[in-house]
Amino acid sequence: MYFPLILIALILYFAYKRHILYKQAELFNKLLYIDKNPEKYVEGIDELLLKMQSERERNINLIQKTTGLFYSGMFEEAINILEQKVEKIPSNWQTMYYHNLVLSLFFSGKKERANEVLKQAKDAIDIYLKKNFNKSSVEFIYAAADFFNGNGKIREEYFSNLTKSSANDYRIALSHYMLSKIYEEEERIDESEEYMDKARIFGQGSFIEHL
Repeated sequence: MYFPLILIALILYFAYKRHILYKQAELFNKLLYIDKNPEKYVEGIDELLLKMQSERERNINLIQKTTGLFYSGMFEEAINILEQKVEKIPSNWQTMYYHNLVLSLFFSGKKERANEVLKQAKDAIDIYLKKNFNKSSVEFIYAAADFFNGNGKIREEYFSNLTKSSANDYRIALSHYMLSKIYEEEERIDESEEYMDKARIFGQGSFIEHL
């Protein structure tokens, strides 16, 4: 007699929780990608981390926090959280984890460590390429690695296409930035300055705005 009632209650509970998580993600995405306010985004995540939550939820929120920290230019703090505080990478969160860690390491000048992490993560993130799930994030990690390892020229077309196709302004900004540096090395100064200006415009609110 009581089993159907318990089952209904559980279904309603999980449906409500899913709705709350959806609205929460919607709010955070707005703060970061529409309002372009990584600091407010981090503050919001910090408020969540003060609440009681499962280990999995805490690890997810910590990974999400490092997205805001990365775009705020707080690379060392992002690295520390990912390497010291995330106890286990939840399933389906590997791409964001390694995206934030590898890029934070590269931008903080830790190229050898970034390459080491990427080598260790290759098997895990390549699964997403095969499944075509979060594929764009994995492709960007590899393209950024080529750039920071002095092979940016082979990614010129990729970054150029991304400036026209990505729905994420910050990723567009990073692509403009990388194109600018590629052209700077080739002494194509006018093009380099043009792309850097675009990087600052699309990167408003982030560390990219001040490069």
